[in-house]
Amino acid sequence: MTWIAWIVIAVVLIIFEIATTSIFFFICLAMGSAFAAAISCFTDSSLLQFTIFLIISILALYLVRPIFKKMISKSKTVSSNVDALIGAEAIVTEKIMPLKSGFVKISSEIWRAESDVDIEIGEVVIIKKVSGTMLVVEKIGG
Repeated sequence: MTWIAWIVIAVVLIIFEIATTSIFFFICLAMGSAFAAAISCFTDSSLLQFTIFLIISILALYLVRPIFKKMISKSKTVSSNVDALIGAEAIVTEKIMPLKSGFVKISSEIWRAESDVDIEIGEVVIIKKVSGTMLVVEKIGG
């Protein structure tokens, strides 16, 4: 095959990579195709070109793809809305008892809160979960 055919194959594979969520599968094949295009400039042997394509593609799949996947997975998910409250500290503004909810202040917002233990006004609590419009809190260190 000519180098132009290998480049066309590489471009098509890159387009597949962009169009799908294959996570760097087609790009590894495109790398093999690019190397085969380079080899085709020096030899007319289709067998050698195809062998280079296979070797580089397989190496890219086993060596390069994991690196790309790690780079993508490092992106941190940012909590939003009420999920961002979980794990945050709040100050009790109205006493919380096991059978009676109270209020806590987190940032500048007042939230209704419940707990399975008594928590006095002014104590610092940590938010364990959000249940509707109610926060489930726990004493820090307890």
